[in-house]
Amino acid sequence: MQPATEEQTRDSDSPHIGNFQRGSVFALAGLRKAPMGNDAVIAHIHVPKCGGTSVRMMMAKYFGAGHLSLYDDDTLFIYSEAQLADYLRAPSVRAFSSHFVREFPPAVAGRRMLYITFLRDPIEQFISYLTYVRKHFSEIHDDHQLAMLPPDLPALSSRKIARWILTSPVDIHFRENYTTEFFARYVFRRRYAKLDGARYHRSRLDLARSVLDRFFFVGITERLGESVSALQMRAQNANIDFPPGAVGRENVSADFRDDLSWIHPDDEVGAMLFDSVREDRQLYEWAAARFEAAIAPTFTGVVSPIERMAPPAL
Repeated sequence: MQPATEEQTRDSDSPHIGNFQRGSVFALAGLRKAPMGNDAVIAHIHVPKCGGTSVRMMMAKYFGAGHLSLYDDDTLFIYSEAQLADYLRAPSVRAFSSHFVREFPPAVAGRRMLYITFLRDPIEQFISYLTYVRKHFSEIHDDHQLAMLPPDLPALSSRKIARWILTSPVDIHFRENYTTEFFARYVFRRRYAKLDGARYHRSRLDLARSVLDRFFFVGITERLGESVSALQMRAQNANIDFPPGAVGRENVSADFRDDLSWIHPDDEVGAMLFDSVREDRQLYEWAAARFEAAIAPTFTGVVSPIERMAPPAL
């Protein structure tokens, strides 16, 4: 399997959206230099509908052939560590972006992994998913992905699409707590060999937090420009090459929004939506608070959280 070229992925956050101790977290950390070695790989874990296309395009432009877009036409595909290692053995590879990496070992192919990601308000993420699939429905040819969407989707309002997704009798994308699932499901499965439903659901939020706590950087989509600036500072302080400049705005589907007045707890479908993202909301608020603490300004005579943080022990 070959990674997608930039021409193949340029206009898409991919209609084929994949399934589903302690270090520094969003570490702008350590204003002291913390060399990571020239063999480190920036691993952009691209959570769907969280602004990741803009970050991917920024890295692709800067690193050129040294950046891999590891996407796949099958929405259920997940890269194994061995498959990922095959791509990362080439020393010319400096970074990659992917929906389809769901386990996060500290090193792959003997190279240190610097995981980065961005989280979005889960209601906005869900709306973005609805507008995206409305915009690109005719381009989706993966049977697995089509099975996760109503067959008459283009004719439906966003409320009706949401009802169809949220009342699905089977587990499909964005039916419930998509981002928590994204970070926890495969890590749990690797740890416990099988997916024990009750035990998994009790522990998945804490597990997702612990996974993200080991990442080199976690940003916030609603503050994407500020997040990328913070990541640039973090990379510079760790002697890691990362694209300079401002991040662009790619893969926008807001023009496919319709009436969203139903998104409130007193509406039947709105209430289902709020309930469906309960853990994602907690994960996002945790991430946003950590991000806010990390970028807090340094006042005279006060040591900022940035200066207090140690470099991450990945």
